[in-house]
Amino acid sequence: MNHKNHMNKTLSRLTVAALLLALLLTTVGCGVKVNPDDKNTDSTSSTGTESTVADENSEPSDTEDTTTPGDGQSNTDNTSSNTGDNKTDGKNNGTTKNNNNNSKTTTTSKSGFKEPVYDLKGREIVIAWEHAVPNMSKNTIFNESIKLTEKKYNVKFKFVQQSDYFKLYMTLINDHAAGKATYDAVNLRGYDVFPSAANSGAILEVNKYYDFANDPTWNIDFFKDLGVFKKNRYGIPYSPNDMGNGIWYNRQLLRKFNVPDLWTYVNNDTWNWTTFRAVCKKLTQDTNGDGKPDYWAFTSSDPWLDFIFANGATLISSGVNGAPKVSLDSKAALEAIQFIADLHMIDNTIPDGKELGAITDKPFNAMFTGKVAMATYHARYGAVLEQMGIPSSDIGWIYLPKGPSAKTYITATGTMPDMFVIPRNVNAPKEVTAVIQDLAAYWDTSREVKRNVNDKIDELYNALKTSLDANAKKVLYYQAQNPVFTLTNNYYLSNTLQNDLWPSILKGKSVKSAVDSVKSTLQKEVTDKYNGTSVSK
Repeated sequence: MNHKNHMNKTLSRLTVAALLLALLLTTVGCGVKVNPDDKNTDSTSSTGTESTVADENSEPSDTEDTTTPGDGQSNTDNTSSNTGDNKTDGKNNGTTKNNNNNSKTTTTSKSGFKEPVYDLKGREIVIAWEHAVPNMSKNTIFNESIKLTEKKYNVKFKFVQQSDYFKLYMTLINDHAAGKATYDAVNLRGYDVFPSAANSGAILEVNKYYDFANDPTWNIDFFKDLGVFKKNRYGIPYSPNDMGNGIWYNRQLLRKFNVPDLWTYVNNDTWNWTTFRAVCKKLTQDTNGDGKPDYWAFTSSDPWLDFIFANGATLISSGVNGAPKVSLDSKAALEAIQFIADLHMIDNTIPDGKELGAITDKPFNAMFTGKVAMATYHARYGAVLEQMGIPSSDIGWIYLPKGPSAKTYITATGTMPDMFVIPRNVNAPKEVTAVIQDLAAYWDTSREVKRNVNDKIDELYNALKTSLDANAKKVLYYQAQNPVFTLTNNYYLSNTLQNDLWPSILKGKSVKSAVDSVKSTLQKEVTDKYNGTSVSK
């Protein structure tokens, strides 16, 4: 498997500008980030000390640098030493043996489920991720969880920031080949947990070391299946969904072209594709009379997929446990593809690559120009709009309009939340898995501090509330409570979609024949990645 090609394409999925968005993360494990500069920067910290780098627990205004990845104090020493009887050096010596010096007790406070609790005698648990190390002076849910788990298992967490995500991922892969484990746990972006990392053999099937199936903590909401692949759990999530997409819009442009606030249509139950198309026509204007639009209604990194999902269809159908099937030829998917084709080719309300290039270099930057009224992104994009000079009062966020085949609004996401994975050769895997799941499960009802799943969404809202008005807040909670994980980035089909399918439609090929012409290619890509015979092409 060509992991290098896979990761190079992983790094190219998001633009450099998306880095700005990523650095505004206000809770750990919140989503996709990219490091185009390939900085090999490690920062280390035990949880008892305060980091001097911009940290994931900060509000956007607290970050030291919103344009440069991994900025702040760096430290190339990313190894750790442990205390107590259960010793390992940060590299864990490639052993998977359980240390018999660990004392084990159990608690039965989970409706009869006996949760294993181990006395790890002060062992240091080293966790690597691309986030800044936690600033323990901040009162966050994750920091609270760190303290509770350290007390419960008699451990000490040490977080290592590896801001070069490619290097972080490849350390996991290369360690497996070498029969060692540099870290006790690694935080991966949700889309890399499976099929890529799972099929590589580099990470453990953690369900073999902890009874996730019978622990009631792991059988609520979407946590039950998240991180599960081929009936085995590989990922341990620690955040609810906060990557669901909605449409951001600039109220100043709506006023300029006499369009009412878009929530007017939600309130009267007419926010659908017919309304959206009419709105787009009003917002696309040639103001200098040269026959070309000077203002555009809408753009997105992939409007075709946005509206496929908004119509209740999907690119890939299957549960996270089942073999994937390309589903672009469903009635609902074909409706969506035809709709976007019409917006492009009949209405000319969505700029193509050349037209967008006349005002900016990428969809992410389009709204910053003041020439594009709407764009599709997740909750943190509003904070970026603020930083780029758009007044908070002019920033709105709304559901994608309801498609003709959809029964409700759909706020789909191309990725799952970040997850912890356990390296294959970790020392004492049973104990480490128990510790990491406890760290992740802040909603565990047996804890001293009682939390519910939505508490992290509350935390995120409080950090972003200047860019999220009362209506936008509805979208934030809706996408968290109704997550739609599309597996789009897990199987990464963008090359075929962007280079073959969409261009062929824009050149005049019928939607059905265009989809039929690439379906077998797409299916082979998906099947090969699911089976582990390829990672990326």
